[in-house]
Amino acid sequence: MRRGELYLSFEFLDSWSNDLAPKNEGKVGRRYEFPEPFIQHLIMLSIILKASYRSLEGMVRKLSTYIPSIQPIDYTTIWKSGTELDLKLSDTTIESDEPVVIAINSSGIKAKNRGNWMREIWKVQRGWIKVHIAANVKTKEVVGIEVTNEKVGDSRMFGPLIDQSREIRQGRKI
Repeated sequence: MRRGELYLSFEFLDSWSNDLAPKNEGKVGRRYEFPEPFIQHLIMLSIILKASYRSLEGMVRKLSTYIPSIQPIDYTTIWKSGTELDLKLSDTTIESDEPVVIAINSSGIKAKNRGNWMREIWKVQRGWIKVHIAANVKTKEVVGIEVTNEKVGDSRMFGPLIDQSREIRQGRKI
């Protein structure tokens, strides 16, 4: 019965002006209008509902008619503010004292589609990025992530991923 429930929290409304004050203090130019918790909430909705930024703009516009303290926001502001969020992996992990078993893997992602014929004819390798991920096997949480080019091997990133995992897991046994 609870499988389809979606919990919407409007806690960001309570601290709206308190969250904006430090960001706008001493700022030159246009002031920030939307606090970071509000943007995080919108990005979370975008991920969970698989909604586009334009859809989020429409949802917020309609919501602002019912809750006057929420100001309408345009989709470009959602996108720009969402890409500037300073999120840390340690903020997303569950606190526990148990030892952590991690798995490390990587995958290549083509950065551009152009130039496929150059790769085939001239054997030129370019345009790939490699994402190296360390994940907690039990909880499926990402505890380390590095992005490199295609020339960096998995073995070279093993040490930095372990170090990052230790830092995020605050010294727990890995």
